[in-house]
Amino acid sequence: MLANIIDSLGMNPHLDEYLVVEGNQELASAFPVTELAASSVGAATLAVTELLSEIGEIPKTFVDRRQASLWFGLSIHPQGWELPAAWDPLAGDYEASDGWIKIHTNAPCHKAAALTVLQCESSRERVADAVRLWEAEALEQAIVDAYGCAARLRLRPEWLAHPQGIAVTQEPLVLQSPGHSSHEPSAWRPQESRPLQGLRVLDLTRVLAGPVATRFLAGYGAEVLRLDPPGWDEPALAPEITLGKRCARLDLRDRDGRITFEHLLSRADILVHGYRSDALDNLGYSAEKRQEIRPGLIDVSLNAY
Repeated sequence: MLANIIDSLGMNPHLDEYLVVEGNQELASAFPVTELAASSVGAATLAVTELLSEIGEIPKTFVDRRQASLWFGLSIHPQGWELPAAWDPLAGDYEASDGWIKIHTNAPCHKAAALTVLQCESSRERVADAVRLWEAEALEQAIVDAYGCAARLRLRPEWLAHPQGIAVTQEPLVLQSPGHSSHEPSAWRPQESRPLQGLRVLDLTRVLAGPVATRFLAGYGAEVLRLDPPGWDEPALAPEITLGKRCARLDLRDRDGRITFEHLLSRADILVHGYRSDALDNLGYSAEKRQEIRPGLIDVSLNAY
């Protein structure tokens, strides 16, 4: 798995010679979750060591399978206080008339969409009663059409035969586009003590995948600014995924907010975003526009669902 990740990222294939994976921890799962955890942490850390090779020898990297597995679960343990519940009371798996469906209601807009489609009260019992009247796939499509979040639970052969499953298997793990050659090369160079110090990152990501990626960059010294829209809140996750970052709120539908965003973007080295593929385009910030505002911008789009 590590070799596949390194290949997808276009990294030096010989870098894995500098990685030592220790331990024999295995999380209980139908999928190789522990291998993914250790390989992901290993590949990310090797990418940093590849940068350090520009200024010195490549150091050995050590990854503990048990620690990597634990970090995939939770990386903080509150002392004297408790984290809010990670899941909305309505979120979870429900039995439909012909199978099971997972309904995601953590975001208020997603919760409202599901309840509108189901036409029921906001209680787990009423939702369960309403779901039983639907076929799972029809309910999935109805909630998605209402801009909600739901997925029918499928057996692996069913998923592999599904149009989306077929599409996913044909896509690379990481899709890279060549950079623009019209801008001047960056003067930035890694530093031994804090390898990513001096890099400026705009973080437009939500929930877990994107914020953990940018937290990693912050941990190695990058200046990360997370921007959230007014009204967005992640109380259960914020203590964990905002470590090392500055956080601010900005409304890209507001004139002053757009001016501020464009100023920040013009000074950024990296933009990481996890919106729907057309969301920034609809706000007038297509990939071409982002490069126009900041020539040479490293533009990372995450699609984790």
